[in-house]
Amino acid sequence: MLDKIKSIKNNLRIGDKLEELKIKEMSAQIAGFFKKIYGFVYGFFDVMGKKFGKSGVSANFVSLSGFVIGLFAINFLAMGMYGYALFCILVNRAFDALDGAIARHSEITDFGIFLDAALDYIFYAGVIFGFALANPYDNAVAAGFLLFAFASSSCALLAYAVVAYKNNASEKLNLRQSPFYLGGFAQGFETFIALIILCIIPGWFMPIAIILGVLSLVKALSVIAAAYYNFVIAVKAKKKSNNG
Repeated sequence: MLDKIKSIKNNLRIGDKLEELKIKEMSAQIAGFFKKIYGFVYGFFDVMGKKFGKSGVSANFVSLSGFVIGLFAINFLAMGMYGYALFCILVNRAFDALDGAIARHSEITDFGIFLDAALDYIFYAGVIFGFALANPYDNAVAAGFLLFAFASSSCALLAYAVVAYKNNASEKLNLRQSPFYLGGFAQGFETFIALIILCIIPGWFMPIAIILGVLSLVKALSVIAAAYYNFVIAVKAKKKSNNG
């Protein structure tokens, strides 16, 4: 009887291990699939950026053009024309990828970096506002919460960048050096996917906005913790090491 029980337990353990291996294999396949897609998209925009760069097209011009097209999404969202809004969002994101590729093959400037980042923040905030206009009764509170969270994470990141730039120590003051940094939440890719889903299924705005808002607040808090670690703890440790 005991031998049978042990045999059953061993079989269950083997089954669990096989199931775990299958899950890991499936995860690796999914990750590989998305990696291939990313590689293809990156390669495409890199080639296009090289061609546009050689033809004399400015990266800043592409940034501004994509921004203006993206702003039309606010108008279309307000009118409930989600298909047109999605088109404007896709064009904006495509131009955002293209301007970076052009800059890599021509000249990367401080103003270009600033312009790209500033226009991105304004665009995302505008789209959130557009969803609030689309259905104020159902979306206004969730949109307000998401804008609050979005502003919190954006301000935390920008304030961090200001101090890091002032100290001229981007290598030492890398966010990812901090054990408290929870990077990866509410990044551009996740927000982009969320916007696509919302344009297809606008009735999901409230739950998705709340989820994105919570993730953005978590990101803001993690950046603040990372700043304390890098600007206070790491600096003190370095001074102590130098004095020692």
